[in-house]
Amino acid sequence: MAGSPPTRRVIDTLELLARVEHPQTIAEIADELGVARATMSAILAELDDAGWAERDASRAYRLGPAAMALGGASPPALHLPNPDVAQVLDELVAATDCGVTLARMAPGAMTVVAKRHSEVRPVPGLGLGQSLAIVFPVGAAAMAWREADQEAWLGERDRPRRRLLLESVRRRGFAAYRPESSDAMLVEVLAELLGAVGPLLIDPALRHTATRRLAQLSSRAYSEDELDGADAQPISYLAAPVFAGDQAEFELQLGVLKSAVDGRERRRLVTALVEAADRISALI
Repeated sequence: MAGSPPTRRVIDTLELLARVEHPQTIAEIADELGVARATMSAILAELDDAGWAERDASRAYRLGPAAMALGGASPPALHLPNPDVAQVLDELVAATDCGVTLARMAPGAMTVVAKRHSEVRPVPGLGLGQSLAIVFPVGAAAMAWREADQEAWLGERDRPRRRLLLESVRRRGFAAYRPESSDAMLVEVLAELLGAVGPLLIDPALRHTATRRLAQLSSRAYSEDELDGADAQPISYLAAPVFAGDQAEFELQLGVLKSAVDGRERRRLVTALVEAADRISALI
């Protein structure tokens, strides 16, 4: 049976990154494997996007956290703040049938340090070790307590409304996100599609586009009064802060991704999320 040269190049790249002691540049990897540098640049860009490789400040590459996690290892920067946190995440998944992500906050970006999928409803999104720029309204659950970072996050537009969101999050202890009403069903279908096929069974470019589109469709923050009442409403994500002392160092995110969630179910999901965030804060 004929092999697949493109697949072989990806495997060779991962094997090389796994055995070298120091990060390698695109030129070094390309020369070692006998691959054109333009081709190797494209391979590494895809691996980096999926978390299988990661680029450092010198633009050299090493094995990424998603690949390391297959062997049960994770780089020091991604270690959970306490091993017992993993159990809390697993219990939250079991209680809600939703995927869970724990992200570490930093000025301008959040990085995924732990992720759990639900067998009932796998949820796509950022992979282990991947980062996302924190721009309004992303990161609101933690940003409500990160005063030093709020000026940049608030931006120049509609600041009074954005401040109201932070005040609401501080009162409630969580943030809730939704798609536009017209996009609610599309969000649910995209989530089910990406969860069903998995990251290895879909064209990388299509997966990247679909995941980015899902994020764009799911990032409208609910105001406090919009969540009142018992009527069913679409929910993309719920998020709660996780504290280290007085600082919100992490954000715990629950991937609901449903086009209709009634008031009783919303309260149940919020309670489970906030209680899990409080338990993790106590462990740090």
